[in-house]
Amino acid sequence: MRQLNFRKPFITIFHNNTFSAIICLLLFSLYLNNISAQSKPSMVEGVAVEIGSISPGDTDFSDLMALKNIIGDTRIVLLGEQSHGGGSTYSAKVRLIKFLHQEMGFEVMAFESGMYDCAKIWQNMVDGKKMKDEVLNSMFYMYATSTEVKPLFNYMDDQMQGSKPLLFCGMDSQHTGEKSKQYLVADLKTFLDKNGSEIQNQESWKVFERKVADIIGMNRAVTDEDKADFYIVVNNLKSELSTLKSNEATFLNNSGFWKEIIHSLESQAKRYWGDIEDMDRDRQMASNMSWLLNNTHKDKKVIIWAHNFHIARGLDPILPMGHFLKKEFGDQMYAIGFTGYDGEFINFVNDKKVSIAKPSKSSIEQSIKKTGWPYAMIDFRHLAENSALKQKQKGRLFNFNQHSFVLPEVFDGLFYIETTTPTVRE
Repeated sequence: MRQLNFRKPFITIFHNNTFSAIICLLLFSLYLNNISAQSKPSMVEGVAVEIGSISPGDTDFSDLMALKNIIGDTRIVLLGEQSHGGGSTYSAKVRLIKFLHQEMGFEVMAFESGMYDCAKIWQNMVDGKKMKDEVLNSMFYMYATSTEVKPLFNYMDDQMQGSKPLLFCGMDSQHTGEKSKQYLVADLKTFLDKNGSEIQNQESWKVFERKVADIIGMNRAVTDEDKADFYIVVNNLKSELSTLKSNEATFLNNSGFWKEIIHSLESQAKRYWGDIEDMDRDRQMASNMSWLLNNTHKDKKVIIWAHNFHIARGLDPILPMGHFLKKEFGDQMYAIGFTGYDGEFINFVNDKKVSIAKPSKSSIEQSIKKTGWPYAMIDFRHLAENSALKQKQKGRLFNFNQHSFVLPEVFDGLFYIETTTPTVRE
């Protein structure tokens, strides 16, 4: 009888069984991982609201109605931006402003632009001129020349003809606009003349006038003699303006307004001349905004447009404008920061496009991305006590650079735009 050889078939069967078992184990492992990933909730689950559109032309505000409960009866809403070059962020803010004006009764639009320049723009708008023309070379150029902000200018021009115009002002403490260059000192002298002042007739006034022109023109050169004369006039002006009543409704006839302008010029000069740190800009911005909120726009509901950094708080030892406003106005204000997942923005310094790297896996942006929504709003003010969002999280809130924050200590809410598109300049 022929001897049978079982060795080769046995090995083949063994190998086939082992391979099949390995494949089954791998597939089962992948299945378990998938189940685990699906069952693990995003940290924003339950607090994220889907936003349907960021187009300023979309007037169906049904997707924004949840903001009525989120914002509530807050008097001041601050709208941020990660950079000064995100066109999609500008578009979203314009739509939000229309909603806040039409649906929630907000009456004033305050911009991160020179306080005097914006007052002059508003005066000219009241006199019948168009905002879209007035902002050029006077409002900060990254806003004035953006095609995505232009719908807001057109909207505000249209509203000037109605019963509820959207009032306009600026709170920035640095003045570099064309209107400041041409009219600031002349308007100040007119006000002083009306009130019987003699300061403008003093010898040191000539130096003051020359140095104001240098400051507005961003010329930082100064001699010790000029600096001394400049501060003499500044101190005299602050002292005299404090004695005058501050009850005029119009900016250019209001002593309180001019006092803030003098403080702003002083802050700008000190920063340029190295007499004080750069962050003093934010302290003075807050002072300007506080004056507007407590005087010309007292009891009005106000929207503030500025960079994420300026509206933030909880960044100790750094103290942005938002820190000071929160200290004064508390829960009367609701600050909305902006963030995104990917895309591009314009570096406003060199006007070049910057690609946005994808965020880390443990970031707030990744958590929002899991919702699958291209646009979303996260409310931090009404979080559950055990919410993970009350712990330190990674986020890219300032020029898309990643840092770690306790987010509710920085903003009250966060607006998410999955893909940022760069602004287009006119």
